Amino acid sequence: MPKSPGGALLQGFTIERDSSVPIYRQLDASLRRLILDGSLAPGQKLPSTRELAQELGISRITVKNVYEQIIAEGYAQAKTGAGTFVADGLDTEAFPQVRTPRRKDKPSGIEISTRARTIAASKSVARYGETAPFRPGVPALDQFPVKLWNKYLAEAMARDARRSLSYGQVNGNASLREAIARHLADARGMKVDAERVIITSGAQQAFVLIAFVLLNQGDTVWYENPGHIAGRDVMQIMGANVAPVPVDGEGLDLDHAMGRHPKPALIFTTPSHQQPLGTTMSLGRRLALLNYAQENNAWIIEDDYDSEFRYRGRPLPALSALDSARRVFYVGTFSKSMFAAMRLGYVVVPPEFTETFATARNLLGQNSSAVVEEAMARFMADGRFTEHIRKMRRLYRARRDVLFESLARDCGEFLEPERTDAGMHMVAWLKAGIDDQAAHDALLEAGIDSLPISVYCIEPLNRAALVLGFSGVDERIIPRLTKRLAAVLRDLTG
Repeated sequence: MPKSPGGALLQGFTIERDSSVPIYRQLDASLRRLILDGSLAPGQKLPSTRELAQELGISRITVKNVYEQIIAEGYAQAKTGAGTFVADGLDTEAFPQVRTPRRKDKPSGIEISTRARTIAASKSVARYGETAPFRPGVPALDQFPVKLWNKYLAEAMARDARRSLSYGQVNGNASLREAIARHLADARGMKVDAERVIITSGAQQAFVLIAFVLLNQGDTVWYENPGHIAGRDVMQIMGANVAPVPVDGEGLDLDHAMGRHPKPALIFTTPSHQQPLGTTMSLGRRLALLNYAQENNAWIIEDDYDSEFRYRGRPLPALSALDSARRVFYVGTFSKSMFAAMRLGYVVVPPEFTETFATARNLLGQNSSAVVEEAMARFMADGRFTEHIRKMRRLYRARRDVLFESLARDCGEFLEPERTDAGMHMVAWLKAGIDDQAAHDALLEAGIDSLPISVYCIEPLNRAALVLGFSGVDERIIPRLTKRLAAVLRDLTG
C-alpha cells in the first residue's frame, strides 16, 4: 500500500514500498513535482527532515540526502536556524512536469509460460538510467573520451551508407573481429583466428547463444557459487539443472563438483577474477578443469568480464590460452571497459561452431549496430582502446585504494573490506549478523547502491557481504559516501 503523510501540507508525498523504484528516488520525484507544479510555493517552508521521515515511515538519512540534492540543484534553499524553504524565483513554466513513477498492476486472468515465469523470478538486477554510487560493474563514465569516440562514430557513419546503415555482417564486423583477435593475443595470451570471433550485443547475448546451441532440457551445468547472476538465470530458463559449485582459494572446487553433481554438459567459470569473490583460479586447477572437460565431453564458458583491470603485474593469460582441445567458449565484453550503452561484446567459439553461432545470432536478434562495430574497430586499430584501458587502470587503482581505506576507517564496526588486485569492485564482509539484503535495501534508500552477495548464490554462504563497485565513483566523494554508509548501517543495527 502507498504511504502518504497525514498533514495537509504533506498530502502530495506518496511512497510505494512494493515499487521497484528506490524510496529516495520516489521522495525526490515527489518533491520536484510539488515544487514545479506550484503545490509548494516559492518561499514555502518544507517539513523538517525528522517530521517528514516520521510521517512517511522512512529513514531520516534518506530525507536529509534528498533535501541536500534539491538544495544543490536550486529547487530549495536552507536557512540556518530556520529550516528548508522552496527556492524563490523559480520559473516553473520552463520545467517539464515531473511524474512520480507508479507500479503497474498485473492484469488479472493473464497466463504466461513456464519459461516466462522463470524469467520473472530472475534475480538479475541491471539498473537502467542513472546509477547510484558503488553500483558494481559501472565504468568511469565521467572520464570517458566522449568527443574522441564521437569522432570515430562520425567516421563510421561517413563510409559507404549501404554498409553502415545495414544489418552488418552475419558474424559481426570483420575489421572488429580482427582487432579483437589481436587484442586477445597481446593482452590474454590467446592465439585466435578472427573467424572464430562472433560479435554479440554484450556478454549476456553470448550466454544466451551458448545455452541455445549447447543445452538440452535437463542438462547439468556446473556453476560457480557465488557466481554471475544473469548467466545463471539464462541456463535455468533454458531448462538446465544448474548445479552450484563452491569456490575456494584456487577457484571452482572441481573435486566437490565431481563428488556431488552429475556430469555436466557445460561448466561456467570466471577464472581470471571470480565473480564476485575476486579469486584467481590457480594454474593447477585450470589444467585439471580443461583435462576434465576433454575427458568427459563437457564444454566450458570462460567469462572474462573485467580482466583488463589488474593492478599488480600484467593481466594473467586466459584459461582459453591453455585450451589445446578447444573446449572453451571465451566471452568478453566492452560494457565494462568502454560503456554499457554501446551494447558490444563477443564470444570466441571452437571452429566447428562458427556457422551455427552465426545462424543463431541472426535468428535470435539483429544484435549490435553495424555503425558502432565499425567505430570500435577503428578505435582499436588506432590504439585508442589500449590507451583508454591504461588510463582507466591507473584511475581504478586509485579509486580502489580510497574506497578500501575509507571503509576500513569509517565502517570497521560493521564490515570488513577485502582488498582486491583486479577488477572494478570489492567485497565487504558484514559483521554482527547484519543481513546483506536488508543492508542493501537501506543503503539504496539513502542513495548508495551495492549488491548483496546472497543474490549471486544458489546455495547460501555462511557469511553475508556487500559487493561495492569503485570504478564509477569519483574518488573525491568516496570518503563522504562511506560516512553515509556507516550511518545507515548504524541505524540498521541500532
